[in-house]
Amino acid sequence: MEASAEEWEDPEWANLFRQEAQAQLPLEAILAGVPVFSTLTPRELWTLARIVHPRRFVTGETIIRRGAEQSGFYLVRSGSVQILRLNTNGAPQVVGALGPGELLGEFALVDGSPRTSTVVAAEPSELIGFFKPDLMDLMVTNPGLGCKILLNLAEQMGQTLTKDYQTLVELGYDFLQDEEGMTAR
Repeated sequence: MEASAEEWEDPEWANLFRQEAQAQLPLEAILAGVPVFSTLTPRELWTLARIVHPRRFVTGETIIRRGAEQSGFYLVRSGSVQILRLNTNGAPQVVGALGPGELLGEFALVDGSPRTSTVVAAEPSELIGFFKPDLMDLMVTNPGLGCKILLNLAEQMGQTLTKDYQTLVELGYDFLQDEEGMTAR
């Protein structure tokens, strides 16, 4: 059985060249509100705004396909997205949703493992992509900026892992604890 063209198309890159008018906050202002970019100077935000990738998606369009190699993250600029996982019957099930100002896939800048979920646009949405090749170029052309982003990313990832760990504890998952009641990591 031959795969269709859509199955071979990588949704992260498929609509790179779509051009639509943008009548919203300046990109630099949006980026400044993202924790990963919050410590950047106005000049650094200007530089970053020139290399990120704004993308528009229609309702139901796949943004990230489960199993695809990770290459970067997206910031939801407008609209919303749904995170889908297969349930025990093999049918897609919504397990989460993200809206404006939220990140998806931030671990992809440092971890190349395949995507664990499919993400689709829940409504017409604009996302801003920042990909590993962009970060690698910054590390060469502007190492100070690249290091700032990496440090902020590491802090954000630590906060995400702590939050996820706490959620698991609240759900009753038992973790090893030492004599003082501290959880061993």
